[in-house]
Amino acid sequence: MKRFTHYSFFLCLLLLGGNANAIEPIPQEAGWSGHVNVGVAAFNVKSNMIAGVDAASLDIGKPVINSLTDEAESESFGMPQLNLDLKYTFSTQTQLFIGSTVEDILQFDTASVAGVRQQFSDRSILEFSFVSTPILSPVQVWSDPYVVGVKRQKTDRTSRGTRLDYANILGSGFGVQYTARETELDDELSGTTQLGLSPAQAQLLDREGDVRRLVAYYRFKPIGRNIFEVRVSQRTDDLDGKAMAGDQNQIQVTHVYVGERFITAGNIFIAQKDFDAVNPVFGETREDDVIGLGIVVLDKKLFSSKNWYGQATVAWIDLDSNINFYNTNTSMVSIGAQYRF
Repeated sequence: MKRFTHYSFFLCLLLLGGNANAIEPIPQEAGWSGHVNVGVAAFNVKSNMIAGVDAASLDIGKPVINSLTDEAESESFGMPQLNLDLKYTFSTQTQLFIGSTVEDILQFDTASVAGVRQQFSDRSILEFSFVSTPILSPVQVWSDPYVVGVKRQKTDRTSRGTRLDYANILGSGFGVQYTARETELDDELSGTTQLGLSPAQAQLLDREGDVRRLVAYYRFKPIGRNIFEVRVSQRTDDLDGKAMAGDQNQIQVTHVYVGERFITAGNIFIAQKDFDAVNPVFGETREDDVIGLGIVVLDKKLFSSKNWYGQATVAWIDLDSNINFYNTNTSMVSIGAQYRF
């Protein structure tokens, strides 16, 4: 079994901070390694845009809304969780991997990632990977979210792209990551069903297009068992609908304490997003402020096994828009176990 390291714990923070995704040091010995997470989670979600998750037969939003000026109603539900990270390392410290991450919990955006990593003599690691929505579990959104008084129809949203990550640059704690993805909807009908918008106005609401994110991060261990990581990111949603396109800037701070039995991590991030054009439905340009908080606790001795670890997560994320219709809130409590090999 590969030794558990504190770097592995950053993988737990995917649920707390968007696309945070730490690269673990690559083992010197060749062979298989990885982990499987299983558990259950309870969610409370408020969103006018997300409809559900196909594979889980999960309904999130209300099919019928009665106003475009009100926030969404909160929905509570539970669902199982499964996360796989499988790696094979060659004697050259080249590593192939496949796994899953959470790109953006606000959008319930789960991504499958597969690629290759190479660790160099200075301990830096270069990674190239393909990123895509899992084929069997696409997120569902409303084909036209702006329909009032009648049932809205669901449609699948998928995305795919590539990622380049360079961690521990020149043996330091610095790293950079760049991800480019293309987002598609099976049926993008925003603003075409009921509002009487012109084709040009409806085009402004199109949610398909390219999403690019650049992240710079620095991880350091100032004293004792404490680890900190600071991430600054810039995301560009270059969508076909300019009222839905825009730029988001985000800063995220993570603190990890590695104890004899428990590992705990606290995470906070704030983001601000400005959109590119006036929204034809609401008559103003959208602006969003986002804040997220969370904590993860890992118990290394819960099952008296070197392979099994108990895990508990609490997370809360709030998106406050100047247009009430887009206000979104997500909170989650989960418990589970992680098996490492």
